[in-house]
Amino acid sequence: MKVSKIIDNKEDGSITIEAVFVIPIIFLIIVSIIFISFYLHDYNRMLGIANRTLYKCVFNLRHESDFETGKLYYEDIKNQGILYKEPDPMVDKEKEIEDYLIKKLSEGLFNTRITYVDVSVGKLKTNIKVEGEFNLPVGELLTVISANKKLLVKVSGFNHNPADTVRISEVVLDTGSKIKGIDELKDKIKSFIP
Repeated sequence: MKVSKIIDNKEDGSITIEAVFVIPIIFLIIVSIIFISFYLHDYNRMLGIANRTLYKCVFNLRHESDFETGKLYYEDIKNQGILYKEPDPMVDKEKEIEDYLIKKLSEGLFNTRITYVDVSVGKLKTNIKVEGEFNLPVGELLTVISANKKLLVKVSGFNHNPADTVRISEVVLDTGSKIKGIDELKDKIKSFIP
């Protein structure tokens, strides 16, 4: 009877020692999965907001509208001439877009702090760059999960307005047809084409 009791105590002791090594590993895996899901959530949220803002920006550049609500100013569109007026300084638009981005990014992120927002609006292309720093509340213990704690999102889109392209082409073609000697120039150009 005493021999079996000694064997049972040895088995219980080995299970305790194994549990001391296994439970922290399981705990680390569970916490890692949670923080990876936070990381992916924040990255996808930043990417979604940047893409939505890019879409609004391109639309706003095509048709003068309120950036926040998307409401079009139809009176301004109706009163435009053959060629649209030169748009407002892009610096104002860039600042407005950056403010909108910062406002939207300030809500809904779990563990990311936005560190840098850059918007560049050109005549043909718009670029948006957002950087954030993913915070690990457990400290440097979990740096194995994310060696690079920076989140970087870059999106860009073309500011193409087909109506402007057609309008400018018609003005150029109409003006070109009224130039003296244009028919002779067309004939010379056609003679070079085989």
